[in-house]
Amino acid sequence: MHDEPCAYYTFGDNKVRLELRAYEALRAAGLEVPRLLTADIEGGYLVKAYIDGTVADVWSPGSPQVLEGIVGELFALSFRLRDAGLNIDYFPANFVVNDDGVHYIDYEVNPYLEQWSFQRWGVYYWANRSGMAAYARTGDWRHINQSADSGVPITAPFEDQVSAWRLRFAGGHGAA
Repeated sequence: MHDEPCAYYTFGDNKVRLELRAYEALRAAGLEVPRLLTADIEGGYLVKAYIDGTVADVWSPGSPQVLEGIVGELFALSFRLRDAGLNIDYFPANFVVNDDGVHYIDYEVNPYLEQWSFQRWGVYYWANRSGMAAYARTGDWRHINQSADSGVPITAPFEDQVSAWRLRFAGGHGAA
C-alpha cells in the first residue's frame, strides 16, 4: 500500500483507516472487491484475499477485443459508482482481469467528481496501450501522464478511440 507524498492528491487520515472505510463504502455500493482478511492500523497494513488474474495481457498488440470487453465493463461499473456518489481509482494497475471479468482490487474510493470519473480520466489510461506497456516496463510516467505532478493522463492521441467508446458504452448515461 502506498502512502507517499503526491503533488496532486492527499490521503489526509491514516491510509489503512481510509482503506477500511473505502472497503465498506465499496461493498455498500454493491462492488465486489477482494475480501478483507485482516488489518492493522498501527502496523500500517491490511491483507486482502488473492484474486488470480492479470491486466498485463491487455497491453499486448493482439488483444483489442479483450480490451473492448474490459472497457465496456468499466463503463458499466463507473455508472453504478456515479449513481452511488463514488469514484474509484481507474488506473489499470488497480484491476485484475480473469475469466470471471474485471475486478477492482484496490480499496481506494473518493466522492464522485466528474473530472476524475472513468469517462473523463481513467479511460485514457486504458486507451494508451503502448504507453501503459512502456510504463509497466520502465516506471517512467512520461509514457502515460502529461506531467509528473498532475496525475493527468495523455489524452490527445486517444480522443478518437475514447469518443468511440463513449458512444458505444455510455448510451443514455450521459457524462460519467
